[in-house]
Amino acid sequence: MTSPNFEHLKAHILPLSVASNFEAARQEWELVAVEISEEWDNCPCGQDIKEHCYIRNRHNGNSTYVGNVCINRFIQISTGNLFDGLRRIAEDETANANHDLIEHAYRMGYLYSEKEYRFLIQTARKRTLSQAQLDWKRKINRRILAQTIVQRRTKR
Repeated sequence: MTSPNFEHLKAHILPLSVASNFEAARQEWELVAVEISEEWDNCPCGQDIKEHCYIRNRHNGNSTYVGNVCINRFIQISTGNLFDGLRRIAEDETANANHDLIEHAYRMGYLYSEKEYRFLIQTARKRTLSQAQLDWKRKINRRILAQTIVQRRTKR
């Protein structure tokens, strides 16, 4: 983990942290939001990114963002298939959210009840749903997308 990219990330995260060494500092951070953009940006490590992971320091309230690779590899907060799930429901609001997206939405408070959580878990692998179930799934998926920034490509 001594690549130039890691050193850039470390130089970005440490001043925003309470701890003075990176191993301890990375434990201070939590994922608070994600964003998918069609425009390129730069992770603090220097890599070009379209998937932003917004993090907040639990000890001092500082916040920043890093790319999806850095959040997993260096900060060691797993986003699993979260971005795949977001893309899936952004393309089709009746699509099934994957487990990682459902867990993230529940943790972040995008699901209003345990009942919504159980509904998404129970229907995550079902292919055929009633119209009422599809309508409810669409409503929940729209709420998740509204809380998560997903910039869609404009069709020409």
